[in-house]
Amino acid sequence: MKLYEFEGKYLFSRVGIKVPKGVLTTGHVDWKGTAVVKAQVLEGSRGKRGLVKVTDDVNSAIDELKKEGIEKVLVEEFVPHDREIYVSALMDRDTGEPMVIASRHGGIDVESSKDLYKRVIPMERGVMPYDVIAFEKYLEVKGLDAVIKGLYSLVVDYDAELAEINPLAVTSSGLVALDSKVILDDNALYKHEDLLKELGRSYSPDSYVELEGDVGIIGNGAGLTMATMDLVKLLGGNPADFMDVGGGADAERVRYCVEKVGSNPRVKKIIINIYGGITRCDDVARGIVEAYSKVNKPIFVRLVGTNEEEGWKILQGHGIKVYNNALDAVRDALR
Repeated sequence: MKLYEFEGKYLFSRVGIKVPKGVLTTGHVDWKGTAVVKAQVLEGSRGKRGLVKVTDDVNSAIDELKKEGIEKVLVEEFVPHDREIYVSALMDRDTGEPMVIASRHGGIDVESSKDLYKRVIPMERGVMPYDVIAFEKYLEVKGLDAVIKGLYSLVVDYDAELAEINPLAVTSSGLVALDSKVILDDNALYKHEDLLKELGRSYSPDSYVELEGDVGIIGNGAGLTMATMDLVKLLGGNPADFMDVGGGADAERVRYCVEKVGSNPRVKKIIINIYGGITRCDDVARGIVEAYSKVNKPIFVRLVGTNEEEGWKILQGHGIKVYNNALDAVRDALR
């Protein structure tokens, strides 16, 4: 889920990153002095497109954006600064740990910059003083502690796929995030329902569709889930739902999905079909086990892929039937 700039800055404030004073508006505002007027759209390169205006005539700038079909506008104080730098955090795919990235050159052309410094910071230890010092030496600035820890927290605590400040202004009174780009992991949004309510965002917790049958269906990936539904129909059963746990689902996500499907009173049994690539079979198994006692319905699991042997042991140790092909699982479930 992509966040608007004002939503990202709301999160920045929550984790201790300084942002300019401003107001979100759909109309005119009472503003004195120079301001930065910015269209709130879920697109990049707003500066290049003329959707960011520095002006003393705020309401005229708002009117110009309105003519472009812009509904929401963020009006912020103009922050004089000496330099613009770039800092972001994201999950490193190679290590599975958070990574912080920085550049001495921020602004609209950072994408073309080859001047990047990257540092993987394992979750088990978190951000240490020497991590911050390394970035401060590279960027030649002081006071990065709150910025680095804040962005890191957005990845670890808020499940952000990306938390980016471009530009981060270097001012005489400290560092100020002039813009925000935050993308939350769709597969983890169910953990943050309170936050979504605060932001006024609606969210369908998963790609869950309730149907008329009595056989609960859970898979990872839309194609695999639909194929499982087809197999159930071909063998004489009637699916009760479509539920895709998503790629890279952890134990908590799987537990949630099993409990969601199992809470349907029409569901008599549940078939789970998982092919573990990014998704680890042992994590899937732990999630199923956590939900099993609450659901209290027969569960038939086809589980193959990464760490499958460990996953099988976990499930079998709790009396849950596990298979290495979907056909056997569905046949047993429909007997």
